Amino acid sequence: MLTRLAIQNFALIEHVEIEFGKGLNIITGATGAGKSILLGALNCILGEPTRPELIRTGCEKCVVEGLFEFDENNVGCRSAMNRLRDLHVELIDKQIALRREIRNNGRSRAYVDGNLVPLKRLREIGEVLVDLHGQHEHQSLLNEEHHVRFLDECAQLREQAEFVRNSFDEVEQSARKLENLKGDYFQRQREEELRVFQLEEIRRIAPEEGEDERLENEVRIMTNRAELSTEVSRVLDNLYQNDGAIVESISTCRRQLDRMAKIDGQLDPLIRDFEELLFRSEDIAVNLKNYIDQLEENPEQLEQSQERLLELRKLAQKYGGNLKNVSLAVCELESSGVILAKLRKAIVSAEMQHAKAVDRFTHNCIELSVKRNDAATALAKEIETGLDDLGISGAKFDFVCTREEDSEGLVEFDGIRYRANATGIEKVAFFISTNPGEPMKPLVRTASGGEISRIMLVLKLIIAEKDSVSTLVFDEIDSGISGSTASAVGHYLEQLGHSHQTIAITHLPQIACLATQHFAVRKSQQKERTITEVHRLDNEDERLDEIASLLAGGTLSTSAREHAAELLK
Repeated sequence: MLTRLAIQNFALIEHVEIEFGKGLNIITGATGAGKSILLGALNCILGEPTRPELIRTGCEKCVVEGLFEFDENNVGCRSAMNRLRDLHVELIDKQIALRREIRNNGRSRAYVDGNLVPLKRLREIGEVLVDLHGQHEHQSLLNEEHHVRFLDECAQLREQAEFVRNSFDEVEQSARKLENLKGDYFQRQREEELRVFQLEEIRRIAPEEGEDERLENEVRIMTNRAELSTEVSRVLDNLYQNDGAIVESISTCRRQLDRMAKIDGQLDPLIRDFEELLFRSEDIAVNLKNYIDQLEENPEQLEQSQERLLELRKLAQKYGGNLKNVSLAVCELESSGVILAKLRKAIVSAEMQHAKAVDRFTHNCIELSVKRNDAATALAKEIETGLDDLGISGAKFDFVCTREEDSEGLVEFDGIRYRANATGIEKVAFFISTNPGEPMKPLVRTASGGEISRIMLVLKLIIAEKDSVSTLVFDEIDSGISGSTASAVGHYLEQLGHSHQTIAITHLPQIACLATQHFAVRKSQQKERTITEVHRLDNEDERLDEIASLLAGGTLSTSAREHAAELLK
């Protein structure tokens, strides 16, 4: 439960520390005194959005801190502790401290037990700790889209409803995945004709690696055949055939050296070098002659090579500029065919997954639907009893669950397909008759403001008795009621305080007199500045004066004090 709320430089509050206790904590004060500021500050540490305007004028930042302590003997506290453990929140000495700082540059920081955390994390924890119900929530009863949530909360079907919501998300995710796969498949299928054409074109031409370079060389040789033959023949003549050719000169040199070697044997190795040079020159001459002989003119071969080279160049230009890229294109085109086959398999698998997701969703929807219908009658009776206690005697209440048939609906039940969404297969609407003998009509068209307030209180009480939130906050839940009905509302809140810490802002003395702890909000002028203060009314006289003020509208008459004393008694 919330044991301490500290507020600094928040709106009209300069510095306030409030120590709440068990049971029913009542907050009273004149209109405009700043009661709503307290709730705004509490909302800050529960992770709600903030704005720089909340900072007290002239200050750089405002700070709100809340300390929550847990009593394992309290059912609400035990449930809250279990939910915190599910969020992996470790309690220190069965306590948790929340802190929020708001700076005038628009930024805010959130802390849990002194550790900086994302705002989302603070909000998750806040939802476990506090259920804050304000006047604006009455309007949710006027929107039938919220009625199914109230039914699920009252019937303790949150977990089952979450199964439905999660399985619906799975259906949508699997449907999107299937749609994306089919989109990819159809796109590739449209490209398949081009892919097959390109692959057949490359396979028909069948380029070999380096073939273009080899053909370029062949064409260059055949194109320059005459020049090559002439020049190489001249080389051959100079080497072997002309008078004074190189071979002849080498032979002459060898013979001269041979004669000299007979005089000096040291020249013998050089003779062998000349012999080797002569043999090598003769080999070169033979190779040159063979080269000249194979340089035959072949116009047909030249034309074929040129055509083949042109074909290869066109192919290379189309697929990246060279034959290596053509080979890579073949691999890519072949892999596209494999991808298409894999996509077909993936689509089959995705269809099966989607069908399983729909089956799970259908199962969860039907199970939730059955439980809703089973719970609706008993809950309706419970609400009727509560309304009777709160002054709406003889009221009849009902949860009307309707299903919409749809041939394309997700859920099939008893051979009929129904439209379904994240909340299930039915729409829920509250029907009520507040006067005996009158037909039941939709709540949104018949209930008055005061009736809406009391219906909301009954719903909240039913939910709270089964809820794991340890602290409940009601902002003027008594709006639109008075007299004996106000007393009944007060006793409801007092009863709720036995199982949950309950904090209520009220204008009604019939409710304020039942407080376990009573706090009064005052607005005053200090140093030409308006400030809001919160005083805990610890003694009977303070409480009597506050309740008398509520009765008399601010004037503490003797009769008002006597009436206040009766109420407290």
